[in-house]
Order: sequence, then C-alpha cells, then structure tokens
Amino acid sequence: MNSITLGNLAVMTLTNPAEAARHLLAFRPGREVLWLGFFLAVVLNGLVQFGFDYLMPVPDGFEAPPPEPIFMGLVRSGALILFSIAAFLLAGRLLGGVASFTEIMTLTIWLQYLQITAMFITLVLAIAMPFLMVLFLFATAIVSLYVTLHFLNEAHKFGTLWKSFGVIVLSALIALPFVLALTPSGPV
Repeated sequence: MNSITLGNLAVMTLTNPAEAARHLLAFRPGREVLWLGFFLAVVLNGLVQFGFDYLMPVPDGFEAPPPEPIFMGLVRSGALILFSIAAFLLAGRLLGGVASFTEIMTLTIWLQYLQITAMFITLVLAIAMPFLMVLFLFATAIVSLYVTLHFLNEAHKFGTLWKSFGVIVLSALIALPFVLALTPSGPV
C-alpha cells in the first residue's frame, strides 16, 4: 500500500470504512495477489477454527462435538467466501450496482482478514475471560455489518446505504441454500 500501512488501514476500516474502501479499490491488486490473499484467508480461517475446535473450554457435564476434518473445513471456508463474493456481486448488479468481481473480491478479502483477527481475539477471550466472549461477538457482528454496508456502497457506487443493505439481504437469500448444503450437519 503506497502511503498507508496495514495497521492504519485496519483502524481506518473501523472508523471510516468508506475511505478505507476507496483506498483498497485504488490499490488495484493483480488477480494473482487476490487469489493468493484469498487462499491465505482460507488457511488462516481454518487455523482459527482449528483453535476453536481444540482449545475452547467445554463446561463440565457437556461433551464437545467431534471436530470437522481440516480439509473439509478449508473447502467449506473457501466455498463460503466465494459464494459471498458472487452473491454480493450479483445482488449488487440487480440493484443497479457497477462493481466488478475484482473490486468485490478485494474488499471481501480485506474484511475476511479483519474478521479472522476478531475470531482470534474471540478465541483468546473464550479461553481467558469467557464472560466477555458473547459481548465481543455481538460488537464484532455490528461493526462487520457497518463496514460491509460502506464497502458495498463504495464498490457498487450506490450513493446510499439502503441499497447496500438490500444487497446484504438479497445475498443472504441467494447464499442460504449453499450455506445449508455446506454445513456439516446440514440437510444434505
């Protein structure tokens, strides 16, 4: 990144997500960089999920469910990220957006890295101070929605967050069958 560090960009993403999105979109990484970033996000997501599976304390009297095989977790994580990119792109286009696949992928991958960081903090909180974990998860969900709304608004050039909210709702409807199919205890 030219004049901005990753740490500054992370802070900017939380405090001014529209400006952060403009910086990310102006960066224009090549396809190779995007796909490398995508696969790194999938692996890091898998590592954090592995930590949840093996390090989360289990209350007395309860038995932890068997962990998902690592390969299946990686495949599921990669598929869900790709489905979210495709759903954000298609739903945005239905609502008059102009974003390209590369633009949506750039913003989604950056958001994935921030969410992986939040998941790691959640894991540490679950081990050290479990009573704070739920509050942190709630705050993370609210901030993630806020950032995603602004990212979609900048990528699709809507000019209103309401259309971005519509993209999120439509994306959820588009992706829901795929998410259910990829869930280990899902209907298939």
